Amino acid sequence: MAAAATTTSVLLLCVAAFLAVAAHAADIKDHGKPAPYKTGDLVTNSCANFRAYDWSPHLTRKLCESTLRSHKQSTAAKSKRDLALIAMDLLQSAAAKADGVLRNHSDSGHRSKSTALALQYCRLDYAAVARTIPMCRAMVQEYKPPNSSSDNNGDYYDCIARLGNAAANCWGYVLVDDELAKVVSKEVAEVFQRATLVRAMTEVMLGFNDDSH
Repeated sequence: MAAAATTTSVLLLCVAAFLAVAAHAADIKDHGKPAPYKTGDLVTNSCANFRAYDWSPHLTRKLCESTLRSHKQSTAAKSKRDLALIAMDLLQSAAAKADGVLRNHSDSGHRSKSTALALQYCRLDYAAVARTIPMCRAMVQEYKPPNSSSDNNGDYYDCIARLGNAAANCWGYVLVDDELAKVVSKEVAEVFQRATLVRAMTEVMLGFNDDSH
């Protein structure tokens, strides 16, 4: 049991370290200087104020903006709630895409025993994402600021945490499986990033701002 716990801890540290390096590279322009950010519209302002987590530094303002703007509804968004819903749509599509790649690889028959097990776990994780998104979406859809005394922010956090945990679990399996990483690392990493975006935009919707990044 202790060995399993140690392995899990090391795995999570590897995930965080890998994504920290990727994030730093993605958010730097020429000459190693941080990219400048304009202020003004809803997407830009929301991405400038999301909470920065030590375990998910890969979600930069630049990536936040570009991902949200990739959705055609982002230009019509009128509230932070709209952006949280858009983030959920983006997560849902990314998870479906990654699951499709995993399914195709599973059907190919060319895989080791450990990879076959990782495939099964990942598909279970993405099934959990597919089941949970409608629940989270319904909660966010009904949100009306400011919070009334009957609202419980913990309910929102519990829901988005389920999405994040499922996305992180699969990414962890892929990160330590060379065979699987060659096939689906890009897609699975994108799911993990978008799950973090869902959390970030939901927190911004709830009124948590962070100007430390």
